[in-house]
Amino acid sequence: MSDLTFGVLPGGSSPEEFLASVQVAEELGCDSVWVGDHVLWPVFWPEPMVLLAAAAAVTSRIGLGTGVMLAALRGAAPLAKQTATLQWMSNGRFRLGVGAGGEYPPEFQASGVPLDQRGRRLDDTLEAVRALWTGEPVTLHNSAIDIDGAALDLVPSPPIPLWVGGRSRPAQRRAARFGDAWMPFVTTPEHFEQGIANVRSDAEALGRDPASILPALQLWGMFDDDLAVALPTIAERIEATYRVPFERFERYTVYGDAEMWVARLREYAEAGVRHFNLVLAGGDRTAQLVRIASEVVPRLRAEFEG
Repeated sequence: MSDLTFGVLPGGSSPEEFLASVQVAEELGCDSVWVGDHVLWPVFWPEPMVLLAAAAAVTSRIGLGTGVMLAALRGAAPLAKQTATLQWMSNGRFRLGVGAGGEYPPEFQASGVPLDQRGRRLDDTLEAVRALWTGEPVTLHNSAIDIDGAALDLVPSPPIPLWVGGRSRPAQRRAARFGDAWMPFVTTPEHFEQGIANVRSDAEALGRDPASILPALQLWGMFDDDLAVALPTIAERIEATYRVPFERFERYTVYGDAEMWVARLREYAEAGVRHFNLVLAGGDRTAQLVRIASEVVPRLRAEFEG
């Protein structure tokens, strides 16, 4: 059975807080730090590649990832160059997480990408980026690129892993085709178990090794011994971020004390998750991360590793 790994989206209301959280995550032995992505959004949301470049400069070991980037909103060739450069600057620690998005149509309109074509555009973008990453001359004509015999001058080394987000069947097929990992968001343990089975079946049909695709999950959390603190904190953040009542989102989250966290993450691990990306909703995120690393992670690893 694969080892369990843990990443974190540390957030931060200032550059100093974000970078300090990244460094704490590395000191605690976290596998990776991640940042989300929106080109336009109703609340504050910095650009992910700039954040990760800064994180690379103040760390030396921890992995760096986009969780997830709306890659269809970027030009394929500039994205290939940008990600290859970050892989070079971080000495090979970057992984590109991607998703189709769609929750906020104005960012698609502003980026010139029709909302109803975002899935196809994402697939075409991934096809183009992956071809350019080889450094070989590329001739490709699709919705994301129109190119004849041009090559990228910076080949990422090692190759950049692609983590594919999304819980839908098209997203699962995308993970089977392109992904080194499938990392859905807003999903239950039951849906995850069926989803990873679909991904593996689709991968096998494409001639890929199903075991080569890491089962990962991204979920919101809030750690506090006092439910009277944990519950309203995460509820307020979810409602502010997604403009939906927390009651509709609650089953996709983890909150409370160590016992509640272990019980909840156990359900996902039993469904097949082997990497958790934790989005901390508020409060003292550094203190929460310390407690999760000391009180939750060791217990889960004792149960599921080996």
